Amino acid sequence: MLRCIRDTDGLVDLTLSQIGLFLATGILLTVVFCFIFTNDWQRTAELESLASSFSTFLDGIDNRFFEHSARFQFPQKEYPYVVKISTEYIVLSAKGSWNSDLQVIQRFVTRPWIRLAGQNWTTGNDLHTYLNETYGYRGTENDSITAENFTSLCYDLNTTIPLCASCPLEILLREPLWVEKVTIFYDGTKKHDFLLVYQVE
Repeated sequence: MLRCIRDTDGLVDLTLSQIGLFLATGILLTVVFCFIFTNDWQRTAELESLASSFSTFLDGIDNRFFEHSARFQFPQKEYPYVVKISTEYIVLSAKGSWNSDLQVIQRFVTRPWIRLAGQNWTTGNDLHTYLNETYGYRGTENDSITAENFTSLCYDLNTTIPLCASCPLEILLREPLWVEKVTIFYDGTKKHDFLLVYQVE
């Protein structure tokens, strides 16, 4: 036995304390990596839940049989996150562990009309006033716009789609987001529903 201890060429001298140190290091690294990946997974799941909640909220307003507006408030989290909305998608992003980028993209079933600050009208009421000032009709059931006016309004909507795709509306999380269903009557008795999304600062 003494001969084995003196043999420094072939045997690795491992004590119980060194083996314990290796095991503790392995366990600690496992715990740290599990915490990091679980934290990112949980954060991504929260972003997915927020995207689904807003998309469901949007569909709920669109499925109403009458004009209606309601507010949606994105909650504050213990970590910063960004919400951007276009006419087709909602994108939520946040930083993960070790500064990794977490991103959730969800496509809307219903296409909203994003109204940006500084445009000539924002709310449904503003739209009726704008139609009255521009065409002489409010677009209501008793004061419908013409078919040509309606085509022009739809053209305005279509021009905002590529603009919102390239530069989506970034939501101010401290302010509520408004979703409004507005009905525009045209050519006598025909009507079309628009789903407006906007923030009022």
